[in-house]
Amino acid sequence: MTAPDPARDRGVEPARDPATEPVPATAPVPVPAPVPPEELRFMAERLLATVREDIGRADTKAAILLSGALAFLAVVFSADRGPLPAAGAGLAFLLLAGALWTAGVLMLVSVVLPRTRIGADRTLLRELAAGPSEPALRERLSASGADATGWLLEQASVHGLVLAAKYRWLRLGVSALVLGALLALFSELW
Repeated sequence: MTAPDPARDRGVEPARDPATEPVPATAPVPVPAPVPPEELRFMAERLLATVREDIGRADTKAAILLSGALAFLAVVFSADRGPLPAAGAGLAFLLLAGALWTAGVLMLVSVVLPRTRIGADRTLLRELAAGPSEPALRERLSASGADATGWLLEQASVHGLVLAAKYRWLRLGVSALVLGALLALFSELW
């Protein structure tokens, strides 16, 4: 005869040892049905169009932020202001703010500039920049045309890299501008 378990009488489950528990059987993962080629090509075209639209949005965001940053500088330098701090922490904050603001503006400019190096070997960009002849372009396009869906996916992949680089510079530029503005504010308060 075993002694009654007081934990069980109170409705408390005893602690379980995971090492002794049976492993539940996993259900096999269903294999997806193959996608028809015309549907796959449609999806690849939509993917490429979406990435290109996102690149346009990143460029627009950067251009608006760049315009705002430069307009802000014009307003700051056109206002009648008192003398700038001559020494101390205020001057250090102001110089650091100016350096960060400049870096932020340059980062936003780098977003708007075209990306010609990323994936240039995987696209026709190098050939087009070199001014190829019509037969050379026809040969390169017919090689890509053998697998148009693959070519579309390759283009989407390259454009995705460009998009990632643009948003990385956009985030860094905005961060530098915000930090520069905060440091300029602290230089006035110091």
